[in-house]
Amino acid sequence: MTHHLGLTGPHPRRDRLDAGIARIAELLAAPDLLSALTEEGTTELLGPGPGSPFSRGTTDASDLLEQLAPAMAALPDLESGISRPPLALRVAVIDDLSTQQVLRGAAELIGLSAEQLTADASALDRVDLVVLTPVSAGARYSVPPEGTVEGSEDQLQAWARLLLTEVIPRCRRDGVPVVFWDRTTRSTTATGREVASACDAVFAVSEEAVRRYADTRRQKAEVTRVPMVVNPLQNSPLGTRSATSAVIAMAGAHVAQSPRDLRVMVEWILDGISAQGLPAALLRRGEEGTLPAGHGAGFAARHWPLLVDDPGPDAIAALDRVTDIGIVLNDVISSQTLYDRRIIELQASGSMVLSGYNQGVNSYLPHVRIPQSTADVADTLGSLTLGELRRVQGDGIRTAFSSHHVSDVLARICTAVGLSAPRPAERVLAVMDQVEHTGQTRRSGQTDSLEPVDPLDSVLRAELGSQTHAEIPLVSWDQVSARHGSYDILLPVSTRRHYSPTYVADMVSAFRYQGAGVVAKLDGTAEQTDRAALRHQTPSSARTTATTTGSASAPPALDLTAWWRPAEGPAASAAALLAHAHDQRIFFSDHLGHHARGLGASMRRDRPALTLDEDLAASSKLAAATARALNLELTVIVPVYNNGDHLRHKAFASLRRSSVFEKMHVLLVNDGSTDPVTVDTVEELAHEFPNVTAYHHGGGGSGSASRPRNTGLKLTHTEFVTYLDPDNEAVHDGFAQLLADIQSHQDVDFVLGDMTHWASRFGRLHYSELLRETLADHQDASGTIAVPSDALERLHFRPMGIQTVVARTDWLQACGLEQPLGAVGQDSYFFQQMLYYARRVRVQDIGVHTYYSAVSDSTVNTINPGYFEKYRPLDLARADWLREVDKLQAYRDLRLEPFFVNWMLPKLRRLESEPSDWLFAAETLADLLGYYGDHEWTTPEAVEFWDHLAEARRRAKP
Repeated sequence: MTHHLGLTGPHPRRDRLDAGIARIAELLAAPDLLSALTEEGTTELLGPGPGSPFSRGTTDASDLLEQLAPAMAALPDLESGISRPPLALRVAVIDDLSTQQVLRGAAELIGLSAEQLTADASALDRVDLVVLTPVSAGARYSVPPEGTVEGSEDQLQAWARLLLTEVIPRCRRDGVPVVFWDRTTRSTTATGREVASACDAVFAVSEEAVRRYADTRRQKAEVTRVPMVVNPLQNSPLGTRSATSAVIAMAGAHVAQSPRDLRVMVEWILDGISAQGLPAALLRRGEEGTLPAGHGAGFAARHWPLLVDDPGPDAIAALDRVTDIGIVLNDVISSQTLYDRRIIELQASGSMVLSGYNQGVNSYLPHVRIPQSTADVADTLGSLTLGELRRVQGDGIRTAFSSHHVSDVLARICTAVGLSAPRPAERVLAVMDQVEHTGQTRRSGQTDSLEPVDPLDSVLRAELGSQTHAEIPLVSWDQVSARHGSYDILLPVSTRRHYSPTYVADMVSAFRYQGAGVVAKLDGTAEQTDRAALRHQTPSSARTTATTTGSASAPPALDLTAWWRPAEGPAASAAALLAHAHDQRIFFSDHLGHHARGLGASMRRDRPALTLDEDLAASSKLAAATARALNLELTVIVPVYNNGDHLRHKAFASLRRSSVFEKMHVLLVNDGSTDPVTVDTVEELAHEFPNVTAYHHGGGGSGSASRPRNTGLKLTHTEFVTYLDPDNEAVHDGFAQLLADIQSHQDVDFVLGDMTHWASRFGRLHYSELLRETLADHQDASGTIAVPSDALERLHFRPMGIQTVVARTDWLQACGLEQPLGAVGQDSYFFQQMLYYARRVRVQDIGVHTYYSAVSDSTVNTINPGYFEKYRPLDLARADWLREVDKLQAYRDLRLEPFFVNWMLPKLRRLESEPSDWLFAAETLADLLGYYGDHEWTTPEAVEFWDHLAEARRRAKP
């Protein structure tokens, strides 16, 4: 049975509103209104619902914090990671209490104020490193807000002068390095930049801040970007599973007036939470009093009862640990590196994050959920299973402690200024029993040839060799003693299990945020293991369990454990290590990252077997059998290449929210991914969901989504088909509406909806309105459009998204269309062909999918000299096709020049700083334009391009 978080379904608020509207109409028509109001159920229906901010009859959310207080008090103490002892350095932090706190346990720490520096000349004696921050320099604001120094403007200027004229020069005389660390601020100040320019090195968390600081320094190489940090003594998942609450909280709650999309997103989030009947608490920063005169921290008035005063950093850290989901808004949208650090803190605390949109969050943290609408948030919460929730949280914990641990960032800062701060990656050694084989050779899985048998199992060796932490060596138990001292973590494994690519990273992360020397994974489902997860078991707790339950607590499975620098004796054999476990404090993390090897229903393909193209005919038969057995109606083709996390948390999670998910055949077509996480994700989803089929190409990728999309269409055996890229999301249950519409109109080839998109703000491309208005004279009374022969010309060849289309499979396959291999922009060309060959189409005014246009490292956004080469197969194919259907001249007249000027030229301009790069790209672009034949260029921008190219050619001649 699917476990939901006490939620009430996808759209209870909508249903309640509809019922309320109907009841009000009845009341208005009633002859005796007072009697009608007293009828049973009326006040319950028209009063505040269970998720309404007004339902508890309180003016703020203080009662929610009171309810959580016992759970917060019962949490276990936080611990430093056993693998992250303090650096043997004395670090002085000047006038910044928050930075002092975040560095606690990472080194020997000294907190000093400006007054102390003035009064005590010896305050900096025996200090190895001095850390200054924007707060040290008098900044009064940061994101999130910090405990800034208090004082008048004159005092702040005096402190800055003290730093510049006394502290920094003295440190330089004494040979003590001074660094400036900007770890949170959204904007830099002139004073901060002046202080930073006098330091030995500058570190900042965003590229924007790095550039601003670099502009004031003579040697720009000394400004370095470092990650945001978390400290397990502040943010940790320890003890969270036994204390979780349904409350969804937002710390530092405040909504800025700009950008406008912030207000929209927070209303989506809070109204979506209310729609699910879940309690929320907005821990407002700033003034005391829940409803100060004239404002409510920027929130809509209907959300004011959710406000409560901020209880302080310690209480917030505890609150993060007893709630499963947290809310974060990002004041900055258009940045790939600057976002609210609360996201990382919540992930470190084991929380799933609902966050306002930010480009970097979308690019690098796909497991953070970004709202698309109120209904989308409601659907997300309403369909969330315990297993999905724990997966999101597990990915967040790993991310936080793999990439953002404060000790690692401090070590990097120290090393950059010449201090000794070794922090090498943990060395892991995997160990197993030697496999017994009756012969010395076996038949290859791909050929009839014989190959030597790996005595330590080739599947295990391949899985350990593709771990995200590092390539893990594998030995037998009789080889461990000879390796003693050469590893930090001993990892027993066995042929009973498959280990995911993140398995070792999970173990390594656990040693970074808690102090036990043994970490164990749990064996079972999320429901079966949840109460035991993220907690310690000691010999005394095991004895307590035996006393209270009558049975001893079972030791962990040895092949699901990891050991931090075990002594040589216990590590000598599996039996010795297992016996040693009975006397050890053990940390049980979660159930993720492994599964049993087996046959039949439990069998999943080994990663080494997925390196070549699968048999297409056999895969087609399997896909047909699946579609037939489950009576599936709509195939969703998802092309996948090295983006498994986005696939899981973006595209696939959004399909799971669809009301027609069980009618979908989701085809995951892997285009030869070299990333083991992606391959593992594709296989896991296909194994877990019966309506998901995986197909694997080999060869390391074809260069674009064309090949997997073409393959997907060949594998489609449902009546209808559509597409969805792994880094996009289906929204508004749009596929369900398009499917219902085309099913009720048997003469229609496809139905088209709209696309929403995120870049620097939220927008919507109204494809349906454009097509309807452009072809209005060919639309009948039912809304069906008979496509005229000049439809492309009427649209000026403007393409629309194939991910907003549900098409009839037989018709589309009969068109014989192939997307050009290796090309970008091929889906636009594909739609142009679809519209040309369509007889009748329909449109629906609904957003169908969201496109994130500012994804870092995407093919479309990565501009380099070879960028336009990706268009060569596209333009060559399109020009040939336009010539074949006699529309080449029309394309030149209507589309070629506007597309060149508005799309291609802006990208080319980004290469102007390097003339040779510009010339290479411009020559490629000239080739592409030449495919369409002679054209008289008229716009000033186009004419200037050709003049510029001619001049560049002349200069390039020897």
